[in-house]
Amino acid sequence: MDMLMNTPKGAPVQTNPFFCLLQLSDPLLPIGSFTQSFGLETYVQKGIVHDAASARRYLESYLRNSFLHNDLLAVKLAWEHAGRANLDGIGGLEAIIGASKTPREIRAASAKLGARLLRIVEPVLKEHAFFKAYLQKVKSGQCAGHYSVVYGLAARLMEAEKTLALSAVCYNTAAQIVNNCAKLVPISQQAGQQILFGAHTVFRQVVEQAEALDESSLGISFAGFDLRSMQHERLYTRLYIS
Repeated sequence: MDMLMNTPKGAPVQTNPFFCLLQLSDPLLPIGSFTQSFGLETYVQKGIVHDAASARRYLESYLRNSFLHNDLLAVKLAWEHAGRANLDGIGGLEAIIGASKTPREIRAASAKLGARLLRIVEPVLKEHAFFKAYLQKVKSGQCAGHYSVVYGLAARLMEAEKTLALSAVCYNTAAQIVNNCAKLVPISQQAGQQILFGAHTVFRQVVEQAEALDESSLGISFAGFDLRSMQHERLYTRLYIS
């Protein structure tokens, strides 16, 4: 179903939920995600991720043991809170995300990517009362504007279906990881695409798991991912911010 939104000049823009979701999930979306490895660079420098096979294992482990209970679940919860116009729920979710992202670089990256995504969606959502209330909380410093919250909230207000929104952000994350592996390990672009094809079952499984979880599971993560992200702050040479 198409819907009408307003641009900053007030001219009507016809948007489609599916195409909105494709745009939000585009790895080339200009929010700066290409500057972040979220600790992967440490794994590569330590030789833990060193070829296509180890890159595939890293991707699957990251999705199952970190992404699922953190950003993916946060997207799901933000989508649900936005659907109920639950601003207090969004605020509480932001607080938990900020507290659970222990590594400084990861926490900062989450807020930075969220701020840029917020600027991208603002022109088409600025007339929505719930979006305006959330934006005010971010501008006043009451909410950090974490990426997963902005994504889930925007997807819901753009009328994207929940399972599709979760699937899209899962694929986006995997594509970013594979692209980083192509640069860092390196692996070939062909090998990277085969890793993505082979991860479809993992995508489906983590999305199904996320849909069954509630806020009590938010923040669960293997310590190894946090430790590598903390070690990244002190790498002698690095290509990525995190």
